[in-house]
Amino acid sequence: MTKRESGDDLWDEFVREFEKNNAVREPSAAERARQARQTKPRRSRRLVLPVAAALLVAAGATAYVLRPSDRAPAAAPAPAPAATTASAPSAHAATASAGAPASAIPLSVFPAQVQGYTLVAKVANPSCTGADTVAPTLAGLITQGHGCVGVNLALYKDADGNQYDLALFTMKDPMECVHLINVLASDPASYQVAVQVPPKDSGLRQLPADSGLVQNFASYGNGMLVGMAQWSDGRTADFGALSDRLSPLTGAVIKNVPV
Repeated sequence: MTKRESGDDLWDEFVREFEKNNAVREPSAAERARQARQTKPRRSRRLVLPVAAALLVAAGATAYVLRPSDRAPAAAPAPAPAATTASAPSAHAATASAGAPASAIPLSVFPAQVQGYTLVAKVANPSCTGADTVAPTLAGLITQGHGCVGVNLALYKDADGNQYDLALFTMKDPMECVHLINVLASDPASYQVAVQVPPKDSGLRQLPADSGLVQNFASYGNGMLVGMAQWSDGRTADFGALSDRLSPLTGAVIKNVPV
């Protein structure tokens, strides 16, 4: 073998080795599948979130309209006829702190007739936190504060048979009336006072638990008034008109609260 041939052989060997090391390798089937997944366009998630939010809002609105009394306590037993006199003050009322009322506001604050509204029944309850009167949230707020002497409940009707429930709490501290009203009004879909079952001779029917319900609030002195109204057929519509009918009644009653 000559030096030329030896050099040529070495060069040829070098070229073959170089091409071998730098050749483009054909990917395997697994590698091709992985590359396909990585290059496949991904669906953007940013378009899904607004749709989901819209569905949640719609569901919340539907729940409010169709079941507006979900968090309200169960309907309370029928109150005594309107001629019933006030119950005796509770024992804890006699031990009220200085400056607090010694007894609950009298039932006479509920007139027999108010601008087309007729008093159907009324009752005085020495317990402001009973499970058949208020929901747990309001009961807890009253218990954590200075307390309540008693609550007066009244049921009115108008010429169309619509029902109006009033609950007048005698709070020991008048400043708590404002605080409680602010808390209750901050969540208009939370109903913390039970509606009353109409007496059998009232001409009113007991409405289903999912009937439409509106409420408003007022206070004067130690009195905190919660008013609620329901259409005679329990429909979940025209809440603005129903609120307009409730306001004159609660306005007339709160004026009768003594200082």
